[in-house]
Amino acid sequence: MKEKQIEALRYRSRKLIRELGLLELDRENSMKTADLHALIEVAKTPGITISELGRLLLMSISTISRLVKSLIKKELLNLKEGNDKREKSLSLTDNGQLEVQEINIFSDSKIIGAFEFLTDEEIHQIIGSITKYGEALEKSREMREDIKIKTLSTSRPIRKSIVNMISDIQENEFLIPITKETNLGVLKAEDEFYYHNSYNFWYAVNKEGKILGSIGLKKINNQYGEIKKLFVIKEYRSKGVAQKLMNTLLKAASKHKFEFLILGTIDKLHAALKFYSKYKFTPICKNDLPKGFEMNSLDNLFFRKEIEKI
Repeated sequence: MKEKQIEALRYRSRKLIRELGLLELDRENSMKTADLHALIEVAKTPGITISELGRLLLMSISTISRLVKSLIKKELLNLKEGNDKREKSLSLTDNGQLEVQEINIFSDSKIIGAFEFLTDEEIHQIIGSITKYGEALEKSREMREDIKIKTLSTSRPIRKSIVNMISDIQENEFLIPITKETNLGVLKAEDEFYYHNSYNFWYAVNKEGKILGSIGLKKINNQYGEIKKLFVIKEYRSKGVAQKLMNTLLKAASKHKFEFLILGTIDKLHAALKFYSKYKFTPICKNDLPKGFEMNSLDNLFFRKEIEKI
């Protein structure tokens, strides 16, 4: 059901962008949508700094600096010294003001035209729904930005917390029978995950320091590395935790010059299987597992991925 809702919302969002004429504005003004947003925000807040504009438009300082430089070159923005001597402020040129006026007239006409087919109550509902959706997107983004990936340390309490997190998911969510030895490799990380002068096990935390997930890269031989203990707590799934963990592992695998990654998993972990597929892991049979791979008695599916060199 959720997949259908996601596709429906994406489709309607694309249609909304088209019907609002954003693509048309891009063509007529020879500018990107980001340029238009920047001009509108500067018009609303004269004297805004480049860094403030970047935060507002969710752009890095290098990206927003290039954008501002381009708009100054087009004589749409002015850059002048502000109250803070360390950073200059932005304002619209006369041409910039005319540009924003044209954008507003164009956009307002689209909305006014749509209002003719809506009641006041429907308009109120639409504004409320869009506001809620925007706030939800903002909360989700902020949650993602708070996620940090850390390398496993020698701290015993941290290792125990990671084991507790993994065990809780295995036992209470997926009803996987485990023993004291099941996750012992995390506690004894020096045996499985320490090589090439580094720990190759990572965990994710939020700004409160809560452990959200984990992943480990075990060395089988110089050619093969094995993915171990990829788990994310339920409330942080689909929030980018698994992607950040996997991307960290892939960089390490390439750095260590592994040619392939291998993993074993269970068929009931449907979300994990879909995740591996997106990262181009392909199924293999037991006979194709590399020598030295220690098979878990619970695993009934196996996957392999070729490592891209960096």
